[in-house]
Amino acid sequence: MTLKKILILSLVFVSNMVLVAQHDVCESSSSDDDLLMELNTIDKCLNDQEKAKTPEPKVKTKRYLRTRRSNYYHKLRKNIRSISAAKNAEPKKEVKIKNVYLGEVTEEPRLIIPEGKTKYQGKLRNVLEAYVEDNLEYPQVLEHNGIEGIVWTSFVIDTNGAVKNIVTLGPINGKLLEMEAAKVIKELPKFTPGKIDGELVNVKHLMAIKFEMGK
Repeated sequence: MTLKKILILSLVFVSNMVLVAQHDVCESSSSDDDLLMELNTIDKCLNDQEKAKTPEPKVKTKRYLRTRRSNYYHKLRKNIRSISAAKNAEPKKEVKIKNVYLGEVTEEPRLIIPEGKTKYQGKLRNVLEAYVEDNLEYPQVLEHNGIEGIVWTSFVIDTNGAVKNIVTLGPINGKLLEMEAAKVIKELPKFTPGKIDGELVNVKHLMAIKFEMGK
């Protein structure tokens, strides 16, 4: 009986040493008569501690889920408002400016001239002819070679009163005549724009410029 107690005491001592090394204490009542129960208590305590050390998976809280839902619905509402605003926005109306010929306008373009100079007043055709006659230069090379002819010109007086889209068509070997005709048209002063029933329009005009010897 004494040997049995010694063996039991030795086992208890070893178990206590293991518990001290792990810095964990398991408490239970012990007596000489109940040493076997003490061993069972120590084993159970160790098993409980091992289970306690196993990390449990984190569970997403309701607060986290509510935050995610809130962000999702906020973005969804923002996108819906953007789509609604785009649908309700009025499409920009394109302002198309009419292109007409001089004979179609109800109010002709007028040459803007300095005060006191009334020479270039009247119908646009007459004004243009007078201006070109006063400012046209005959290319000397062609004049010496006796080359003359008519250059047909086309140009537009736009809604700002400026001359643009100048096109010229001259006689054979009359490239220099075309260049001079385009130059005099390009140097025209600014106009007040033409109108049809009060609406501004681009006015296209065709004009023949004559290059004649002796003039």
